[in-house]
Amino acid sequence: MKKTMLTLALVGLSAAATYAQGTIQFLNSGLSPVKYQEAPGGPIVNAPMGLGIVIGVFWGTSASALQLQQPTTTIGTGPTPAAGVFNGGAVYTLPGAPVGSTVSLKIAGWVNLGGTTPTDVSGRLDPRITHYGESTVVTTTALAPESGPGTVVWQGATGVNANRAKPFVIELVPEPSVMALGALGLGALLLRRRKA
Repeated sequence: MKKTMLTLALVGLSAAATYAQGTIQFLNSGLSPVKYQEAPGGPIVNAPMGLGIVIGVFWGTSASALQLQQPTTTIGTGPTPAAGVFNGGAVYTLPGAPVGSTVSLKIAGWVNLGGTTPTDVSGRLDPRITHYGESTVVTTTALAPESGPGTVVWQGATGVNANRAKPFVIELVPEPSVMALGALGLGALLLRRRKA
């Protein structure tokens, strides 16, 4: 009897764990592609296929508690690729986000050296990341069950829902040495102004 009760309890816990998370889905078209800028001041174009852009979801119960989920590379891959378009709309599982709950999230994209992931929410503190961009933070509800595909969060060609993430530009991140030189130059200007 005790063994049966334990088995039932474990089954119950397993079922609860299965449904204690929601899913979201990326979905865009050629009319709302991810944009890419190769160099500062350079042209902004649809993110090229085969570039190795990593797309990740930062999400949490509030805008100040965003955490990165497992990233994926989904731009320009699959049988019908298009520049700047998620192939088929990638699906993300949000563990700990019960179906119907409200979550805050943003989508980020980056190009890195060495297969790393951002060290913080902005992604700009990791010197191995060469390009970075992110959408605005949105709040969305009605998450779908783990089986997905989930609430669409990308601002599609006809999407006007305020809960959908907006397109963003993946821009070149200045190298730490360039940033240090800029800070040094600014400091010198401030000192010179003080002396004058």
